[in-house]
Amino acid sequence: MRWLTQKDSQNGATFATCNNINDVEAMGMTSDEFVSEGINNAELAEGVETELDQSQMLLERAIWCFEQTDNIDLAAKARVHYSSIVFRLELQHSYDEKDANAFALLETRAASLMESLTKEGLTFEVLNLFVAMEPFLSVYAKNELERLVVRKLRGKER
Repeated sequence: MRWLTQKDSQNGATFATCNNINDVEAMGMTSDEFVSEGINNAELAEGVETELDQSQMLLERAIWCFEQTDNIDLAAKARVHYSSIVFRLELQHSYDEKDANAFALLETRAASLMESLTKEGLTFEVLNLFVAMEPFLSVYAKNELERLVVRKLRGKER
């Protein structure tokens, strides 16, 4: 449901969008169909059983669909989600456990992404990012994130 609503400039919920008649390639579908397809791809990317590389591909498709309709808000939301997926893919590579600077940089990037994901209402991805980051977090950072953020988000997801 979090992908289905967006606010217009007057803060009313909107679904219909304009069609770009100047782009012949994009005229195979209406703007509403592009938005619908983008939302479907974004929701599939969020699936529990979806592999990260598949999520990345689905979000690329969602971003493309949203861009066809000039839907800046949904495209931005998909880009934030995409950035998190790419970051989680990067975390799968091994890191030198003695390199404190690398871990600090990872924590900083993760915190920034978590903030952006939270602003976009993508709480499930915040939790996924936290789980992916756990091996790289200091004990203090892990405990504080668990106490201040993760417990609250898990309560919202239920």
